Amino acid sequence: MKRLFLGILAICWVIGVKAQEVFSPDGKINVRFFLSEKVSTGNQRMYPEGTPYYEVLYDKHSFLLPSRMGFDLLGTAEMKHYFKVSDIEYAEHNFVWKPCYGEKQEYPDKYREMKVMLEETLYPYRKLYVIFRTYNEGIAFRYEIPYQSGFEKVVIDKELTEFAFPKNTSVWESHGHEGKYYKVYPFEVKTDCELPLTCQTPQGVYGAIMEAGNNHYPRAYLEAPYRKEDILRISLRGEAKGERGMVTAWRVISLADEPGKLMEQNYLLYNLNESCKLADTSWIKPGTAMRETTISTPECLKMIDYCASMGISYMILDWGWYGLANSHKSDPSIVNVTNPATGQPIPRHPGLDLPKVINYGKEKGVGVLLWLTWLTVEKHFDLFKTFSEWGISGIKIDFMDRSDQWMVNFYERVVKAAAENHLVIDFHGAFKPAGLERRYPNLLSYEGVRGMEYMGNCIPENSLYFPFIRNAVGPMDYTPGAMISMQPESYKAERPNAASIGTRAYQLALYVVFESAIQMLADNPTLYYRNQDCTEFITSVPVTWDKTEVLDAKVGEYVVIARNKNGKWYVGAICNGKETRRELTIDFSFLKGSKEYRMTSFEDGINAGNQAMDYRKKESIVKSGDKIKIELARNGGWAAVLE
Repeated sequence: MKRLFLGILAICWVIGVKAQEVFSPDGKINVRFFLSEKVSTGNQRMYPEGTPYYEVLYDKHSFLLPSRMGFDLLGTAEMKHYFKVSDIEYAEHNFVWKPCYGEKQEYPDKYREMKVMLEETLYPYRKLYVIFRTYNEGIAFRYEIPYQSGFEKVVIDKELTEFAFPKNTSVWESHGHEGKYYKVYPFEVKTDCELPLTCQTPQGVYGAIMEAGNNHYPRAYLEAPYRKEDILRISLRGEAKGERGMVTAWRVISLADEPGKLMEQNYLLYNLNESCKLADTSWIKPGTAMRETTISTPECLKMIDYCASMGISYMILDWGWYGLANSHKSDPSIVNVTNPATGQPIPRHPGLDLPKVINYGKEKGVGVLLWLTWLTVEKHFDLFKTFSEWGISGIKIDFMDRSDQWMVNFYERVVKAAAENHLVIDFHGAFKPAGLERRYPNLLSYEGVRGMEYMGNCIPENSLYFPFIRNAVGPMDYTPGAMISMQPESYKAERPNAASIGTRAYQLALYVVFESAIQMLADNPTLYYRNQDCTEFITSVPVTWDKTEVLDAKVGEYVVIARNKNGKWYVGAICNGKETRRELTIDFSFLKGSKEYRMTSFEDGINAGNQAMDYRKKESIVKSGDKIKIELARNGGWAAVLE
């Protein structure tokens, strides 16, 4: 790492107060920091002097207006005003790093940093540091409470970080780890709004507010605004406790003039996490997985044969393999196949010989994953060693319905213990990622999304937000690939509150559009056998990439994305149900040079609007500079491989 300290202090004036500022390397983004004299936020509320504020500009347009900073603490006075600037340090950083796997072969990590050292002007004269970083891709800041005499223990009751938006900014809010997304104005946001929060200013600046580097710090949400303001505030999930000082999570804002760039630059979040802690990552194998639901030896062996024949990396044994999952009597160190609903043995069940299944999987090159609840893991933390000795490849952990400081620490304890025993991890029933997978790349994916397990309630109208919001912060365990031969209208008739799950071509395209280092295949082999063309495409799509380019996108309506792996290009396009037929143009300028490519594409059939399984497979030749028009049905898609 190369750091260059600068001797020039940039000075500007913001609402009559002297401010410090730092620009991104390309000069397009800047952050201004200042201490108030006495500031009105527009609703006649006055704060005492020395209250810290920051604001963010993109291409000279305001993305955030002056926004307050600070803390309420337990057991001592708050840290939110009566500060002075005691010193400022500036630094630059320019680095490129290669991930264990991801959406690109390498990621740039280039920023300018401004560290503002504050000191209270009243007793007890405590110190607070605020570290700002400006990247070409966005900005980030975090607080540091240094260790100081008389302040050995820190308990943050409330983080007062604000996001004050320009009038008529739009945001896409959601609630719950698997909630739906809604476009609203900031003053309409309800409390406990999830991060990331994707925004669009009236000037057309797009941003995604997120958090990174949650090391021993609770997850953050957003409070409902006061008095119908356009100001949102951080709300922590429980207290943040530290000894001998504390460093908070990063508050991060990815910024762009096009929504697709929010997807392309999601590595910004990784840059704000520590580098990989594993000396050897060669054993970590991203891939696809299919669930075996009978939990019986004969069917497991059949599933392994099917996975091996189709190149599927893993078979997962889900709920029920070690007994009733929610029972404190269940012991995952032994196999105990019971009826999950009753906890009783299943009559005439052939049983599960797990060692036989594991060994057979090894012979066929198919790993075995086991599902457990988080509470089972916590009560049996020695299982990581046991599972490694059994020959298990990894664990899928479910129902972490908390995001306080303890649970954030639980995630890290799990992936660390799993890495020590060469086990991969998939967090299901999880909160949204903050970059832990950079430090521990054996963490392949998180859920934290309304995935295909919701079936009819997992509608394209909602899923069209995921590339711009959920995938903007990391991998997403969605379980795409539903091969149901179901007519949308009949499906709605059977389930009045449900909606279409998209066309067959839409489901194929999800494997290109949605990013996850482990892709869980929906349905079961019976349905995949019947759709050989589609199945061969799905299982051929890589789960990690050398290059990613968003070709065209509009938040919540459509996205076209191209990804490259080992010289092959994959293109996926999906749209919502706003139009009966949507026409898009694909520009093949991303193909460099004069080579011609054979393209195998899957498109919505003429009847796909009423019969979701109707699709057409085509072969054609394309080259750089070609442009083709494609038609997508309502809730439809288009997918292709070029080689």
